[in-house]
Amino acid sequence: MALLLKDPLPAPKPRVSQRHRLTAPRALEYTLAACGLVAAGLILFDVGGLPLAVFKLAICLVLPGWALVRRLRGAESAARLVLTVAASVVTYSIFALAMAWLQLWNPRPVAAAVLVAAAFYVLTAPGQRLAMNFSGLRRPTFRESVPWVTLAAAMVTWGVALILTSDEQLGSFGLLPVFPIMWYVAAAVVLGLCIRGIAARTVSSHRFLSTSVAGLVLILYSSASLLAEVPRLPWTYKHIAVTDLIGATGQIDSMIDIYNRWPGFFALSAFLGEVIGYRNALSYAALAETGFALISVVLVLAIARTLSRNPRIYWTAALVFALANWVNQNYYSPQAFAFTLHLTMCLIILTYLRGTPAAWVIALEGRLTRWGKRTSPRSPKQIQSSGRAVPSWAIVAVLALQIVIVASHQLTPYLAISGLFPLLIVGYFRPKWLAPALLVIALLYVLPHLDFIDGKYGFGGGFDFFSNIGYKKLGADPGEWLLTGRWVAREAVALSVLTGLLGVAGFVRRLLQGKVRTALIVGLLATAPILGMFGTSYGGEARLRVYLFALPWLAIGVAWLFWSGPIRTRATAIGATATLSVMAVLFTGVYFQPEASVRVSSQDVAASTFLDARIQASDLIVETNYHLPLLIGPNYPNYLDSGRVTSIARMLKNSTVAVTVQDVIARADKVRESNHVRPWERIYVVISDHEQYTVTANHKPVPPEAISQLEHELAMSNEVMRVFDSQSIRIYQITRIG
Repeated sequence: MALLLKDPLPAPKPRVSQRHRLTAPRALEYTLAACGLVAAGLILFDVGGLPLAVFKLAICLVLPGWALVRRLRGAESAARLVLTVAASVVTYSIFALAMAWLQLWNPRPVAAAVLVAAAFYVLTAPGQRLAMNFSGLRRPTFRESVPWVTLAAAMVTWGVALILTSDEQLGSFGLLPVFPIMWYVAAAVVLGLCIRGIAARTVSSHRFLSTSVAGLVLILYSSASLLAEVPRLPWTYKHIAVTDLIGATGQIDSMIDIYNRWPGFFALSAFLGEVIGYRNALSYAALAETGFALISVVLVLAIARTLSRNPRIYWTAALVFALANWVNQNYYSPQAFAFTLHLTMCLIILTYLRGTPAAWVIALEGRLTRWGKRTSPRSPKQIQSSGRAVPSWAIVAVLALQIVIVASHQLTPYLAISGLFPLLIVGYFRPKWLAPALLVIALLYVLPHLDFIDGKYGFGGGFDFFSNIGYKKLGADPGEWLLTGRWVAREAVALSVLTGLLGVAGFVRRLLQGKVRTALIVGLLATAPILGMFGTSYGGEARLRVYLFALPWLAIGVAWLFWSGPIRTRATAIGATATLSVMAVLFTGVYFQPEASVRVSSQDVAASTFLDARIQASDLIVETNYHLPLLIGPNYPNYLDSGRVTSIARMLKNSTVAVTVQDVIARADKVRESNHVRPWERIYVVISDHEQYTVTANHKPVPPEAISQLEHELAMSNEVMRVFDSQSIRIYQITRIG
């Protein structure tokens, strides 16, 4: 999506004629309010269909938020855009959580009431008179049209490349050899247009840069998901299951699992799914990967614009973030949701809660300025207090964001607080009491869950930094400590190290130029997440989250490194071009190479959906050589108790004779007995032709002949019935007789 942002004004404003300048855009607000009333009616009467679902979702995300932020002063276009959506999301999240906790689940009436109230407020309350400048919409010259035509041709080429891509047989290099050369050409052209728009002597218009950067994000973050028939990542499905459970039951049961104890994202998703008429999260979960990526890039852009008026800096920061975010956390998940809310919180604090630091901090800044070998000849742009009273709405917004974050994800609140807490305490932002308030909200929420966390997961990794950062799963191959495969792990490390080193170099350059305050603030926000490694390994994912939370600020540091000088030089342009190109190459390898090891097929989903609809507490599922995404629907709690799912892979690998139906039954009896649950009534044996590429030397695959012999035994037995058969997966049912 194009971000229609107004150009910054490092030079005096050109005079705009009155015929190009429209003030008081009340007509647009009247239209939005009318659409809100129409959407409220459609929601209330549950009128569905894809076009109407898109319309209802768009109005739900815009109208309530616009009613809250329309009177804001001093907000940039990008900031106003994300604050509008964030305000709507937080509003619905609070309603969804309250309804789920109180077991008063009525999303459609509540959503309709919110839209009607927002429409009434927009119609009756005067808003800020916003100037809308249309002077840039004149007919472009031929020279100005060339980049636009090139961009359009590249995006069309990308679309054609996806149509021509056949990904049925993915190997160890994933999508890299599968993409046709047209895909790489399209990606290279769009990247080149982005870099040219930033590094050329004259920076391209913000309309063009917003469109080209959005196009690059689409190419990089949506190609894999567009090629997949279903959400491609296996860990997406447990989140789909929790969402569907809340939507089906209208309540939260904290005794089921940890997801029901941090249900913010799932409750919101179930709420919006009910509102737009898509009650199965499976139907829209795949859109999250692209959606979260776009939103995060817009947030980084908006944050960078609060720190600098130099367009090269904030567009480079947005581009670096897009090219270095390899950790693949944009999928349908509470962590992606909480991360975007954290960035929104940072944007509000940086924009509206600026303060004057303590005297000792100012003295430290003075020493660092004198220590620098080079200082800016002019007074450097610092983050300073506006001198006005702190807007109460901004404080309320930050607290509301923290409440939703805390209720959505376990780790995000503490990684967020690690950087903001000291900045609030020393006075860079105000009020100071906001720091302990954010911490207290997080602690009050987690305290009732401490026994559950300790009993099921244990606390941290012994608060051992080196143990947590070096965590790897038991039996993992040496090359798999970070991702699957030695080369992709090395590429990920190289991209991370490159981004980190360049970001730190940018902080140092900023200090040497005498711009101490912004360097200290951004540097602290970049390094503070490392403290999270002292607390937990988070199953090996903590280091990935630390990098993710540091990345927006490191991206700003990289931009400072190249564009902090008073003028653009040939050397900086070449350096920025080379750096961004290398990042793009590394990102492409890291992001698309592991596809074979993570891709979930539509047959897997169909088989799992079949089981979810039939499974009962007295049933047992037997897996052979492949792990289906069993947690996929509202009945997923039936899989969580011990004795409900077992694997006979070891039996198949070690047995010297064919495994029979009686062997499977004996295994089932032993599993149920050892877990002290009642005897089984039905056994579902899952046979799959798939084999995972993540198998290591310590986890050999099941011999194909053993699977074939078992399936032959099942097919020949009178006690067994084949109940599901797709292209690659068969499910056999064994029913207890008598």
